[in-house]
Amino acid sequence: MARPEVKRIALLGGESSGKTTLAQALAEQLHTRWVPEYGRQRWEEVRHTLDPDELLEVAQRQVQMEDEAAARAADDGARWLVCDTTPLTTLQYCLHDFGDAPTELQALARRAYDLTAVCEPDFAFVQDGCRRDDHFRAEQHAWTLAQLAARGMAWFAVTGSVPHRVEQVLQRMAAHAAEPVVTEESP
Repeated sequence: MARPEVKRIALLGGESSGKTTLAQALAEQLHTRWVPEYGRQRWEEVRHTLDPDELLEVAQRQVQMEDEAAARAADDGARWLVCDTTPLTTLQYCLHDFGDAPTELQALARRAYDLTAVCEPDFAFVQDGCRRDDHFRAEQHAWTLAQLAARGMAWFAVTGSVPHRVEQVLQRMAAHAAEPVVTEESP
């Protein structure tokens, strides 16, 4: 029996915009897996600004973790996988800190997702010792929106409390499921 296709929900937004909290809540609601942000994990391990080659490795590992989690989710019978960030975020750090990025990282940042939610920074910034500051969060948010627009990637904003954000994503998932499938044979 073939595995069911596992669709991916990408969560984007600046630091302290609720991505991880939303990823965990969505995974619980959907009875599926979520993929944590590997870049944060790596930074916590080394505690220094990652150079472009390290950031490329972060993006590659993020994609590998997604693919592994999608396979496990399919084995579990789940239909969705929640991704707490994408290589687009890793690209943003590389460009911000170094002004350029490896070609491979730029290619990984074009990775497509079935749904992309952008977490609005609509609550007070929370410093956890890993994050930069609220000004950087605002820059990240604006950069993310500009990049999604420039790349022609569809996205939607999520706002408010965690339950409200979960409900917004679930509504988009339902609308996504209702969209007609377009194939090359379709008129």
